[in-house]
Amino acid sequence: MINPTEASSIGSIMKRASRRLRLPAIGRSKEKAGQSLPTKSSQQTYPIATQQRSNRAAASDIHPFQEVMGSGTSWARPEYGSYYASSVSVYSAIKLRADAVSRPTARLFRRDFSGGKVPVEETHPAQQLLNRANRWYTRGDLWRATEIYLNLWGSAFWALDRDEEGVREIWPLRPDRVSILPDRKHHIRGFVYQGQSGPVPYTPEEVIWLRYFNPLEEYAGLSPLAPARLSVDMGTDGLKFNRNFLRNSAQPDFVLLTNDDMTDAEVEDFYNRWEARYQGPGNAHRPAIANFIRDIKTLGLSHKDMDFMAGLRWSLEEVSRVYGVPKPLLSDLERATFANVNAAERIFWRNTIVPELRFLEEQLSLMLLPRLGYPELTLEFDLSTIEALQEDENRRV
Repeated sequence: MINPTEASSIGSIMKRASRRLRLPAIGRSKEKAGQSLPTKSSQQTYPIATQQRSNRAAASDIHPFQEVMGSGTSWARPEYGSYYASSVSVYSAIKLRADAVSRPTARLFRRDFSGGKVPVEETHPAQQLLNRANRWYTRGDLWRATEIYLNLWGSAFWALDRDEEGVREIWPLRPDRVSILPDRKHHIRGFVYQGQSGPVPYTPEEVIWLRYFNPLEEYAGLSPLAPARLSVDMGTDGLKFNRNFLRNSAQPDFVLLTNDDMTDAEVEDFYNRWEARYQGPGNAHRPAIANFIRDIKTLGLSHKDMDFMAGLRWSLEEVSRVYGVPKPLLSDLERATFANVNAAERIFWRNTIVPELRFLEEQLSLMLLPRLGYPELTLEFDLSTIEALQEDENRRV
């Protein structure tokens, strides 16, 4: 809970950041409004894209607090990222999607005089940017990071920056640290990255925001984990219970009832003799005899009563549903055959990955390329090398 003093401090920091976002220039203070530093290789300029005006209905929903403090972070909880490191099913499903999205190459096309599509040359600045996002990220790293962020938080942010030589770069930002500053006139005034050392403001032209539509919040994406979180937690809690049960059960399995009052010494002597006779794997299921015990009461539920394995399968099925990854691809091979595994792979590409790639194509053609100064170009993924789709195409032929 933020106290009034902390809220005032945070508010002053965000106000300073928002004042920076009112400037029309992109990037560093060396760049003038409407201009940007040319790259060494192409001397290409990147003009500022026209801002999108907000509609009247959306403007009426903006709270004054949101204009200063930002919006969207309540839907991008930091704990969503921990599921990727703690849940086997979530990790497997997201990694499969991220690896699949990174396989096809993103190509840029322009229209020729006849209306056909012509690929741009590899030396084109925009194509070079997609092939090498920055000095540390390869082409595949960029798409994997983007897909992982989308699948964990429902949003992905690309910061358009420049290196020391003025060469354009793309840097993915952690979505749970990015606040969106709404604007009543231009829909979005800017973005603020909440870093460890303080906020970093970005203008709308410096950030590409990809998101899954959220019907409950205009300025936030909807994470697939939001509806699946309860099922994932159920599987995780089941595994933790099983681990703790094998390590040391949290409660006694039964209670021995007697009619006599036993002293502490007699109770301790009973435990010593009981453990000596029945503790350890060599004494498992050894019959017990105690002439002073009148009854035994069993406590708790057994793993069979709890249907432990069925709970784990249900958790896996829920993850399979929300991420669109068939269970055979998540190593659930109980009823798998060669034929249905191949069918599952084709379904995975046709129903999950291809729509995801079309989503990325549309978003980046609309937002990224015009901001780079190439509104006439379009982005498409080359699916000709995907075996699962080729097999389906051969059957159609």
